[in-house]
Amino acid sequence: MRLLYLLNSLTALGGISNITNRKLEWLITEKGYEIAVIVKKLHTDYEEGFNGKLKIYNFNQTYLGLSFYEKVIYGIHFRNFIKKIMIEFKPDICISLLSSIDFFILPFIAVKIPKILEIHASSIEIVQKSFPLKKLFYARYSKIIVLNELEKSQYGLNNVEVIPNFISPNNLKLEDLTKRNIIISGGRNEQLKQFDHQISAWNKIHSEFKDWEYHLYIQGNSQDLNRYRSLVDQGCTSLKIFPAVNNFREKLLESSIMVLTSKSESFSLMILEAFNAYNAIISYKTFSGPLTLLGEGEGVLVDMNDIGQLSESISSVIKNKYLREKLSKKAKEKVLNHSTPSIMEKWVNLFNRVLDEGN
Repeated sequence: MRLLYLLNSLTALGGISNITNRKLEWLITEKGYEIAVIVKKLHTDYEEGFNGKLKIYNFNQTYLGLSFYEKVIYGIHFRNFIKKIMIEFKPDICISLLSSIDFFILPFIAVKIPKILEIHASSIEIVQKSFPLKKLFYARYSKIIVLNELEKSQYGLNNVEVIPNFISPNNLKLEDLTKRNIIISGGRNEQLKQFDHQISAWNKIHSEFKDWEYHLYIQGNSQDLNRYRSLVDQGCTSLKIFPAVNNFREKLLESSIMVLTSKSESFSLMILEAFNAYNAIISYKTFSGPLTLLGEGEGVLVDMNDIGQLSESISSVIKNKYLREKLSKKAKEKVLNHSTPSIMEKWVNLFNRVLDEGN
């Protein structure tokens, strides 16, 4: 089978690039698929090591900051570029993770090739006033894939299906790990992530826990990181803010608690990574990922934007080692339901069904 993927980047620090890399590798190595990827940001020589079964094309244009006229020109260039690659590569199916202008244009390029739209953003960000108009375009895709049933329920479309993110479970036991007294969190520098809430929560209680540290890994420039550092109490030396790192999974393995304060989160690959690392998780009751993944006692859920309750929850989990271990072991059980083979077979089944429906 020949697949064409479209996304912003394969090398960005973030969940979408991370999970897509793993999908491509599995589909090529386990199923022998031939895959082409169109990215909109510069990439490294990622094709190497796949024996010619992976080809990456760089569109290298963005619509951000463009005037209306410039966006029209961008749209024409995008259409022509995609059409050219489709003619050259001859994909059986096209899978897109793009949004905005690209989302509207893609269904009308090489209309006989099935298009699958993969959505990682929360429906809270998508289902807004303009959604009735967008629905007309969503209906042009063969399938729309979202990450959980709560997300699916928001669209009201017949072509929406659920395939969650996945992870490769490790064989480690909690007893195998040297857990340190570290609370951890991380992600992109966006207001959506509300890292300032975590800083405020720790400011309230840090003096009680001299033997604990709070580590934030934020993807931003030095000015962004210094702005967050300015929010830390002057007497607090235990809250440390670092730039984002590629080995965040290793950081999870040595920490004990992970905290999430996002306004919206459709799934959160980071939660699965924390499950795999035996971390106790504290999160806002964010629609819809944390509610789905932590709603059966796998973590501690806190009322949205209640910084006082967040402080109290962090304090309670720190003080109760038995609770930390109970949460981390229960969460680890859920990893098996999201293993790489079981989820990727859902994708293979989807591809086969889409092709059958098109014949």
